[in-house]
Amino acid sequence: MSLSRRSVLAGASGALLASATPGFAQSIKPVAAGKTARILVLTPRKDVGDVLGFRDFIGSSGLAATVDVREVPQASALAGMLPEIQAAKPDLVVTVFTPLTLAAVGRYDDPDPSRYLTDIPVVFTSVTDPVASRIVRGLDRTGRAVTGTRHIAPVAVQLKTMLSYRRWKKIAALYNPGEDNMVVAVRDLKEEAQRQGVEVLDSALPRDGAGAPNPAAIPDLIADAARAGAELVYIGPDTLVASNNNAVVAEQALAQKLATFCSTELPIRRANLLMGLVSPAVNVGRFAGLKAVEILSGAKPADAVAVETLNRFSLLLRIGAAKRLDLYPPMRLLNIAEIVQDA
Repeated sequence: MSLSRRSVLAGASGALLASATPGFAQSIKPVAAGKTARILVLTPRKDVGDVLGFRDFIGSSGLAATVDVREVPQASALAGMLPEIQAAKPDLVVTVFTPLTLAAVGRYDDPDPSRYLTDIPVVFTSVTDPVASRIVRGLDRTGRAVTGTRHIAPVAVQLKTMLSYRRWKKIAALYNPGEDNMVVAVRDLKEEAQRQGVEVLDSALPRDGAGAPNPAAIPDLIADAARAGAELVYIGPDTLVASNNNAVVAEQALAQKLATFCSTELPIRRANLLMGLVSPAVNVGRFAGLKAVEILSGAKPADAVAVETLNRFSLLLRIGAAKRLDLYPPMRLLNIAEIVQDA
């Protein structure tokens, strides 16, 4: 048994479990007789909406479970934690975002149990393209005990939203080329933009002397994009650029009179970015909670739980940024958008 996306989006998961699928909550059984399921959540930050939504769903689902949330700010640090996790043998592990998911489970074609979790079910949340990143073989059948939720609107829908604001001719894609999900996202954006007659400028972060992507280059990249004729900066689901440096991106873009579009929620709420089309992170986390319940209740094995995206997205607009850019939103967008208060 499962719930619809609509039920998950509505929020009050305990009541919805009973109303959307009668008897579901009552039919949930512990992982084993008399046992409380142990869930370990690995996340860059404990306050992200994915974690809050996941905990909310599990807490009201009727599943007997404990949820241990651990912060792992750098995905590279997870390798040192894996022996402890494997020894503890939680019943299920939840990973937040693509870098941590890859660090936890690796590629499906490199299932090395000495380096990755291979004998514990894993549910990921907010992974951009798990097939292109080789986390799973397919969305319907993953080919391993790993499943989860995607959070990004299809690139064609993102571009249509950008062009609904104004018919931009040049868009600069600012991203960290060290993140596989961003390489895929920018590739897809370029392909779709070409079909729409829009040019995408590649503004990949350069590497520093140690070979790491250098966020200090963001102001120069934005200035270069402005000189090259860009009108809008695209920020994808990028941990380094969007999550860690959104304020720098927003202020530098405003200084260069460039509009901004972001495909994830938190950067728009925290920084003076102009707009974005997003899946609210709390809802994505609740959806991941639904998948965890399906696995832990025995309703489905992990490899039979499809990877899915919520089918509703929210348009966020920041009027303060629009005023500074002298780019007031079209009325048709104002009628459907959530207006975000100035950061």
